[in-house]
Amino acid sequence: MIIKEQASLKNSFAINSRSKYLITIESEDCLDNLENFLSKNPGKVLVLSEGTNVILPEFYDGVVITTSCNHINKISNAEVKVGSAVNWHYFVNWCIDNDYYGIENLSLIPGSLGAAPIQNIGAYGVEVGTFIKSVRFYDFKDQAIKVFNSSDCKFSYRNSIFKNMDILILEITFEFNKTGLNLSYKSIEEYIKYNNIDSSNLNQRQLAEIVQEIRKARLPDPSLIPNVGSFFKNPLVEIDSISLSSFSLDDLIIWESDSSLVKVGAARLIELIKDQIPNNPNISLHANHALVIVNLGNASQKDVTDYADLIKNKVYKTFNIELELEPSIIKS
Repeated sequence: MIIKEQASLKNSFAINSRSKYLITIESEDCLDNLENFLSKNPGKVLVLSEGTNVILPEFYDGVVITTSCNHINKISNAEVKVGSAVNWHYFVNWCIDNDYYGIENLSLIPGSLGAAPIQNIGAYGVEVGTFIKSVRFYDFKDQAIKVFNSSDCKFSYRNSIFKNMDILILEITFEFNKTGLNLSYKSIEEYIKYNNIDSSNLNQRQLAEIVQEIRKARLPDPSLIPNVGSFFKNPLVEIDSISLSSFSLDDLIIWESDSSLVKVGAARLIELIKDQIPNNPNISLHANHALVIVNLGNASQKDVTDYADLIKNKVYKTFNIELELEPSIIKS
């Protein structure tokens, strides 16, 4: 176990953030020492890895915990156990190289494996929860290591049971089925058609490259333009509840969800009202994607939350639709 004081915190929004303590767990054998440290240093605890889906404060007055568990173990032709510190995009490439099918659509998503089940990350018609067999984690409340199977995790759209738990994810077991590629997402279909690609001959690597090209065209690289990806979830609403006083349904992007609710494209909602959002010298919407808020160089957490609130309020007043934040706002 490695302990640092007044440590700088890595985060993809590039907020200059530090914490009172930063602890790195190198293996499960460190957990007893971690319990002892936390008992002697009571206070707030934050689990953080690559910081790709959080907006941090300038100073976190508590203990930040991360892991360096980066193993990848083949269990069978369908099953793999992976440490929580493994970079997600690295793992996608590893799966392609080792002939495990299914998550190539999730290529280039930033962050680590540990964050994947918490957010139930998804993109281009695929969600990670579909491939998770079990999650091994440390429960701070009970001070015990636990294992949840897929049904225990309660995966749903960008959500899981872990969002309401104080845990440190240690290892994830994936179960893959060797099936065909998922090409059904609209932007993938359009890319294939526009580039005259024979979809019947596509392999995993080629599909991953297509997904990466689509992402790069719309989403900025956090290492070049600090951001946390999509800032708002696509809301689920009753279609009759949408206010149409300023725009028509034809102006919106709507997907059928179930018999009573529809999913509305949050990016389109923001595009329609973004000209009414005041400029901020430290923060803005990305030019190619209205769901992405970017750091122009010196943004604080308050800059981000104030700007997001302006967008939420304007969308609500215009469409009677409440937007929900995708990243977590970490209090100091």
